[in-house]
Amino acid sequence: MILEAVLLGLSTGTYCAMYCGPVLIPFLFGTEKISCRRNAGLIGLFLASRLAMYFFLGFIFSMLGILASEFFDPYFARRLSVFGYIFCGATLLLNSFGAKFPWKKNGCKCVSLKIAGNDFLTAVFAGLAVGLHICAPLWTAIVRSVFFANRMKGIFYLVFFYFGTLPFFLPLLGIPLVQKMFPVMKRISRIAQLLVGFYFLIFEGLIKLFF
Repeated sequence: MILEAVLLGLSTGTYCAMYCGPVLIPFLFGTEKISCRRNAGLIGLFLASRLAMYFFLGFIFSMLGILASEFFDPYFARRLSVFGYIFCGATLLLNSFGAKFPWKKNGCKCVSLKIAGNDFLTAVFAGLAVGLHICAPLWTAIVRSVFFANRMKGIFYLVFFYFGTLPFFLPLLGIPLVQKMFPVMKRISRIAQLLVGFYFLIFEGLIKLFF
């Protein structure tokens, strides 16, 4: 069971990195007080909140009977992703304007906005938002875990699937070293985060929600 779960995660980890990369890379490169320890903490918070969202979705889907078969309504998945994009875009924009506005060193002067948009809360909320994207590998793992007769085995299956995807995030631990070598990456990343936030919120979120 464990081997199957880990191999499923390893074989589909690039899918996870594809969803998380546009959010994590600009966010981590753009942080002001960069250090290996702080960077690892932000990555850990992001990944932990993403895992928490997976457990929440698995629990809700099983309670609602959506996991009655291995078929998952693609329309429902797209609508869920739209809300994920809105949530993620708003989180990135709040962080951009509150903590690291591209052309101001110390961000916004509004204390409450700086607190709401701080890096650690951003990592948590962004992880939850990304967790709303139901990709095929994740759906496979959720269905497999829920249909174990022993509920604890199902939980462990989902956890080890998640562990199998983690090696694809290891290169992110080297971001502080790259940022120190190329300081210009901080400014570029902050602008990129601002653009990604607007794109997620408006084009992948609000427009698709109402039109």
